[in-house]
Amino acid sequence: MAGSLVIMANSVDELGGAQRVAHTLASGLSRRGWDVHAIGIEPAREPHDYRGEGYRTTTLMDAPFGTRDQGEEREAASTSAVERLSRILDDERPDAVISTQVWCMEHLSRVSRGPWRVVGQYHSSFEAASMPGGPLGRLVEAYREADVVTALTEVDAEALRESGLPQTVAMPNPLAFWPERVVDAGAEGGEVLALGRLSPEKAPMVLVRAWQEIADRHPAWSLRFVGSGPEEERVREAAAQGPWRIRIDPPVADPRPLLQEAPVLALPSLVEGLPLSLMEALAHGTACVAADCSSGVRELVIDGQTGLLAVRGEPEDLARQLDRLLSDRALRALLGAAARTHMEAYRAEPILDRWELLLRGDPG
Repeated sequence: MAGSLVIMANSVDELGGAQRVAHTLASGLSRRGWDVHAIGIEPAREPHDYRGEGYRTTTLMDAPFGTRDQGEEREAASTSAVERLSRILDDERPDAVISTQVWCMEHLSRVSRGPWRVVGQYHSSFEAASMPGGPLGRLVEAYREADVVTALTEVDAEALRESGLPQTVAMPNPLAFWPERVVDAGAEGGEVLALGRLSPEKAPMVLVRAWQEIADRHPAWSLRFVGSGPEEERVREAAAQGPWRIRIDPPVADPRPLLQEAPVLALPSLVEGLPLSLMEALAHGTACVAADCSSGVRELVIDGQTGLLAVRGEPEDLARQLDRLLSDRALRALLGAAARTHMEAYRAEPILDRWELLLRGDPG
């Protein structure tokens, strides 16, 4: 056996980015001989079965934390979760514990520290953490005693080191899969795909307004949102106001069938880390337009080489970049091919190599 490992997430059965990363790591490291236990603090309100093989999962709470009344009931649930986590760690004595989210770490910090190595992950950008009302202070406090902290890019790692977490290293998330089938980014028409939660920070209305500016010029193309969230009704209302060819579908667990058919992906977000939807689209050879909203996005989308960057929060600039892309088949094909080559560095195996070094105390 390579070693024993606990990977913690707020929930291990929620459909979300941090959860997908946790299960990708659990699956990949278990294949390499690690004894892996994935532990969630609370159950998801709408559970998703990740069907992970080779590792076990446990949820510490018996009901979602947010369904409980404020005050004593919530504290009792957290205390019970900490006690159960303590018993698991005492019994298993893992070599390392990875906390994928800050709330996990806040529970882990209440457990008497054993000999295990503690790794704290941060899945967004430093810019997002340091915004007014952002979690930077909470992040630094929670991860201060971790042996190592991982940020998604070296830019973010350096900023966290300067902010009180000197043990931070850069560690990108691995792709959960490597697509064998490549999309035809140079197709004459098709869908512009937008994957992700329909929430204010993802800025779906920026994309709607951009699309409304150019839809008439590209009748062979339509816009498809796949996701749900608080902005969904606004998107639907805007879509119904004209012949915009805008479709809204619920979120999916496996994006591969969608990505195999969509020549273009748009990411209008105001805040991101290293977005999995963008990574997976680039790996498919999709021509992508992304808002310039994080160092992670800039590492993935090298403007004019592996995709196009648009000014964050500006529908007019996003419209210009989309118009440029949809008007030029050769450009789409060129960007898509370069994007797939660029994503080779994010395949699971080389990133799992780095994780094994880090878990053994050598960040490489």
